[in-house]
Amino acid sequence: MNSGPFPFSRQMMAVDDLLQAPTDWNGLAQAFYPAKVPDNFDPGEDMKVVLFHFNNTAEGKRIIEWFVDLTVRAPFPHVGSMKESAALAAAKHEARTAVGYAMLRAIAEGEQIWSQRRSQENAKDP
Repeated sequence: MNSGPFPFSRQMMAVDDLLQAPTDWNGLAQAFYPAKVPDNFDPGEDMKVVLFHFNNTAEGKRIIEWFVDLTVRAPFPHVGSMKESAALAAAKHEARTAVGYAMLRAIAEGEQIWSQRRSQENAKDP
């Protein structure tokens, strides 16, 4: 079953299973190493609307704010004086912020989709 933008089943990495054995904080450093991923980052209209509604709850807003702190608002890492170090740090920072911006774009598009649906429903009702 392929229910997302990735060419594998989400059942392989079910959130409930991942929560049973979460990576420790030190192991999370590996998450910032480059990985091959497909270019299809669009989550689809249904997920965009879900993210929009999730962001409009108190709990969702807190989670989104934390996620944005970890991605978009994360400070640029301190690097040494070597040009190569700066380039690697920039690439890691760019990848991290891209994830946050993709989520924020999905939320904004979810709001547009929701508004359009509401407008269409209101236009049908006399």
